[in-house]
Amino acid sequence: MADEQPQVNANAPGEGEDITPDKDGGVLKLIKRQGNGDSTPQSGDEVVVHYVGTLLDGTKFDSSRDRDSFFKFELGKGRVIKAWDLGVATMKKGEICQLTCRADYAYGESGSPPTIPPNATLVFEVELFNWNIIELSNDGGASMAMIKRCDSEFDTPEEGMEVEVHIKGSNESNVFEDKDVRFFIGDGNSAGILPIIETAILKLKQGEIAAVSVSPAYGFGEKGNTELSIPPNASLEYEIELKWLEEQLTPWNMDQDKKLECARSRKSRGTEFFKAMKMKLALKSYADIASILADTDDFSDEQKSSASELKLAGRLNEAACNLKIDDFDAACSACDKALELDNNNIKAMYRKAQAQIGMKDYLIAYKGLQELLKLEPENKAAKQLSARALHLHNAERAMEKKRYNKMFQKFAEEDTRKQPQDQPTPAENVTDDGNTKESVSIEAEAVEANDS
Repeated sequence: MADEQPQVNANAPGEGEDITPDKDGGVLKLIKRQGNGDSTPQSGDEVVVHYVGTLLDGTKFDSSRDRDSFFKFELGKGRVIKAWDLGVATMKKGEICQLTCRADYAYGESGSPPTIPPNATLVFEVELFNWNIIELSNDGGASMAMIKRCDSEFDTPEEGMEVEVHIKGSNESNVFEDKDVRFFIGDGNSAGILPIIETAILKLKQGEIAAVSVSPAYGFGEKGNTELSIPPNASLEYEIELKWLEEQLTPWNMDQDKKLECARSRKSRGTEFFKAMKMKLALKSYADIASILADTDDFSDEQKSSASELKLAGRLNEAACNLKIDDFDAACSACDKALELDNNNIKAMYRKAQAQIGMKDYLIAYKGLQELLKLEPENKAAKQLSARALHLHNAERAMEKKRYNKMFQKFAEEDTRKQPQDQPTPAENVTDDGNTKESVSIEAEAVEANDS
């Protein structure tokens, strides 16, 4: 508008903290509203801001607010004036600050005609809304932002890997935990780790730090946590650092002894998870054995024998885990793989029959158990399971027979109801000489025709 008055800054330009690396006074920052949390954006983050830019006399030359459009840019990459790369990097989410920017940190000797004259000191009011927010849930209830990135060759964790993290959790001014924790991914609950925090950890590399915002639905909900002094319906803020994660499985970089050692370690780990009824983690550990020992061409005969024993044990234990969680298809598949390694393996045959019974393939299970009993005639467990399979098969056939009988009886009753009520019964249709009335009538008509 023609009569609009230029905006005058509430705080006098020239006030604030010198945030330049050399402390040369080129960029002064004055916080006008404190932000939330402790995290600030990092170089390479895409930041989202609103800003109003004025000259020292208060003349406004640019405003994202007037355009009603957020301004986004990649921080620390020279996409904006130097003062902004410095200033926004110090801001927290929700913060509003004033940046007084000397010309050599702004548009320099040439300015930016026609709105910014040469050698102009500029004043910006900047509000930081967010940056590189990574959504951890589909409903916006949890998100994370990177505090520290690492350009390392480390991978992110995977299910079943052991990690060490530092976790600092707070609710407003209450820091309810600040500790190092070591646990297996997928078993965070045993270490007091919220599932949503595990989700965040899966996105970090070793040495990286992130800030995580958690709504009540993904925190402690309506009940809160009295032990941690967290009230009901509390929003939480976490700072998490992935300090260490175990080495990724790289069998192609392992010699024969290392492969066997690693496979044995996975077998022991799987057994511990199995005993603790953590079947998902146990399955991952046992499945790793086959991956580690997939290529044994360069093994000695003794090493090949050890590898076969480990692979067989892994497959048998996979079957046992899948039976525990009623995944009968997967259990059957694991047994088939075990039988490829040892086609007369009693455990594999027995567990396959268990899986087949779970899938209601009773007769197939029974036949398989008969083959087992040929190998071990006195196997008591196999005899009992065989009898059970046969009983279930016979019971199923009896139920089917009963069901079909009821169905046929129902059809017969419906046919009877459909017959016309005035239709003569079979007895009424029979004459004294044994012929039906219908046949006698036809014969009479034939005689009459011949007589004529």
